Amino acid sequence: MDLFVEKIFRWGIIGPGRIAHKFSQSLPFSKNGKLVSVASTSLHRSIGFSQLYGAEYAFGSYEEMLKSGTIDAVYIATPHSFHFDNAALAISAGIPVLCEKPMTLRHPQTNLLADFAREKQVFLMEGMWSMFLPHISKAIEWIDSNKIGEVVHVQADFGYRADYNPEGRLFNPDLGGSVSKDIGIYPLALFYKILGDLEGFQVQGNRAKTGVDQHVIFQGKGRGNATFQGQVSFLTQTEVEAIIFGTEGKIKIESQWFRPTSATLFHKNGTEIFQPKVDSFGFQFEADEVEKCVSNGLTESTRWTLSDSSSMAEYISILEAV
Repeated sequence: MDLFVEKIFRWGIIGPGRIAHKFSQSLPFSKNGKLVSVASTSLHRSIGFSQLYGAEYAFGSYEEMLKSGTIDAVYIATPHSFHFDNAALAISAGIPVLCEKPMTLRHPQTNLLADFAREKQVFLMEGMWSMFLPHISKAIEWIDSNKIGEVVHVQADFGYRADYNPEGRLFNPDLGGSVSKDIGIYPLALFYKILGDLEGFQVQGNRAKTGVDQHVIFQGKGRGNATFQGQVSFLTQTEVEAIIFGTEGKIKIESQWFRPTSATLFHKNGTEIFQPKVDSFGFQFEADEVEKCVSNGLTESTRWTLSDSSSMAEYISILEAV
């Protein structure tokens, strides 16, 4: 009689901070993912995190975990300014990488990291988790099936009142502080996913005392001369909604549109609401994509490619120039 053997895709985490908690809480709802190893520059911290989520191994150095043979992929969850070095270290060790967005601080760095992964033939994907959520996929499906006709305009915002701390991650330039890097990437990714290459940017905004951008509004156009308009802010709470307008209807994604929520289709035959049940924060869907790609021997995702990440880095640099 055949014995059932549970398939496990073993995850490691570099940087057990805030976003790593969300990933770890989502992972049990993935298809086969399991947190097995945690690495931090503080062994005490990695032990505490591993005990919290039932990971078997804790390491006081990244190199030690990457060479341990305990993981099938690693999630880079350190601050933005460390992404390049941490991801390059994992790629050098031959470990598939899911790197929290933005992949790096600068467009040239993103291209360099992508080229390095291609050269080493090691999987690399930016953690644009919102683009893998079911309601975003449904909105794209509605658009592709012509439910709202030709797309005319897309708008999305994401703003909240952040406590000003010049030494903190959001406002410290040495840690990659920037409203464009931290949350501007969300509406940019949505616009790009729907409209393709973005151009004709017009940008306005202001900077914090530390010199990083803290409030930005922007607009431009994409495929078919459709337009887009976005707003991101550390200064004020916005509606955090997204609307896609077409010639024959529209799609509205409720607040907070980049997290698990509902999407409503308005068209000539009435309305259709899509509200899937999503457990935890929704990071399990990007984890499933990594597992699928790695299991099939791919070195990058077709749903969020390295070229997509390069485009995001380019657009972020345009917003930051405000």
